[in-house]
Amino acid sequence: MNIFNGFKPMNRRTERGIKHGRRQRGMTMIELMIVLVVIAILIALAYPSYVDYVRKARRGEAQQLLLNWAINQEIFRSNNTTYAADNNANLPKPDHANYNFSTPATPTATAYQLQAVAQGDQAKDKTRDGTSCTTLTINQAGTKTPAGCWD
Repeated sequence: MNIFNGFKPMNRRTERGIKHGRRQRGMTMIELMIVLVVIAILIALAYPSYVDYVRKARRGEAQQLLLNWAINQEIFRSNNTTYAADNNANLPKPDHANYNFSTPATPTATAYQLQAVAQGDQAKDKTRDGTSCTTLTINQAGTKTPAGCWD
């Protein structure tokens, strides 16, 4: 009596789990490294553009706050004989995490200047032509500086 009746010995291919002569395919380490390098290059190209768009959006928020503050100055003057001072409780300064708002000179009966000075990472904000947008200003005549930052 043969106890090995019906037993088929395994060859090397079936021992490794490979059947019918096919090799298992998967990603090699080199292929994986190539994919990682491509992803790293894409991130390196895209991230600076993303940061620029974020800075530009923050600049737009600061400009809007300056314009609203200027409108409030005009409303204040129409009800009073002068523009509001920097610390006037009736006309509070705008608040923004990336800008410090102030009036560099005390407003008079006929003139004011409002400014927003960038803080932190926002201080690196520039236009495409290299104009620094660190300090944004607007006055009673509606003059906005630097002009390239208000486009």
